[in-house]
Amino acid sequence: MELLLKQKVDLMVENYYKIKRDFKWDYTIVKHFMAMNLASQNKSVNTEEIQEIKNHIKKEVGLFSRFKGINLLILSSLLCLENNYKDFFKNMQMVYEKMKDAGFTSSEYLPLASYTIVKQVSIDKWDEKIERMKSFYSNMKKNHFWLTSTDDYVLAAVLATSDLDVEKSSEEIEKCYKLLNQRAFTKGNSIQSLSQILAFGEEDVENKCSRAIFLYDKLKSEKCKLKYSGLTSLGVLTLIACDENKLVEEIKEVYDYIRGKSGYGMFSIEKSHVVMLSSSLVADSYIERIQKGLINVTLANSINAIVIAQQQAAIVAACAASSAAASSASS
Repeated sequence: MELLLKQKVDLMVENYYKIKRDFKWDYTIVKHFMAMNLASQNKSVNTEEIQEIKNHIKKEVGLFSRFKGINLLILSSLLCLENNYKDFFKNMQMVYEKMKDAGFTSSEYLPLASYTIVKQVSIDKWDEKIERMKSFYSNMKKNHFWLTSTDDYVLAAVLATSDLDVEKSSEEIEKCYKLLNQRAFTKGNSIQSLSQILAFGEEDVENKCSRAIFLYDKLKSEKCKLKYSGLTSLGVLTLIACDENKLVEEIKEVYDYIRGKSGYGMFSIEKSHVVMLSSSLVADSYIERIQKGLINVTLANSINAIVIAQQQAAIVAACAASSAAASSASS
């Protein structure tokens, strides 16, 4: 395993132990993805700082705010990466209100979408990008009325921050969806999300979809199968892979290494979640090398969007898993 990648894996594990100790009552899967996301930024967790941010958010919002609940710890861990978390959060609230004014429904996913806009877009472009987000979302809804819901807000925001043409990209997303469904995957929201990520790739639809299917099957053959909820990560892997076999080999190596760590065994965390953590860390290492010019892939026009998509894919997966756990606990 590459030394820098191993160091990130070890940092993730150290981060998780600290987060687990200091945030006992939060959802375990959120803590795992927090630890991974911070490690991907080479940041050792400061739980006191995150608690401070949590307290600030709770003071700034109402009792039933969507910024609280499952989102509270996730957002606090994201804000701790900002130079001025108070100003950043204030901007998130402003964008959130603009999104609601534009017709988006209040949900646990809308604050994550507002984070995407604030993180990637200058203030003078907020309105423009929110309109683009609305257009992307409207096309999703037009093509898949029953599949498209509030959990698509985040990727609609990611698409909006890019320079992709809305109509052309929406057509390509639909072509990817149909091809992926014909050849490998059951219809559903997960392959819709995968298709949306593939829109950032500059290859033709046939090649992108074929490579995504190959990667999925190869991971499955190595007993590192991604659940459908992890197909967004598969999209990122497809875009950054130069050698699919080598990429899967690295994910498997990281997976086996993580599984040997305390707190990551079969009785502590679901296997598919370890696969997602492994995939995210490997994808992050590839993105770093692409940015440094060490790997050549045709992503010049979309690498920034892919960086945010990589992060948001993990966050949305954590949010979805936590929501499922909450629903199960209350039923």
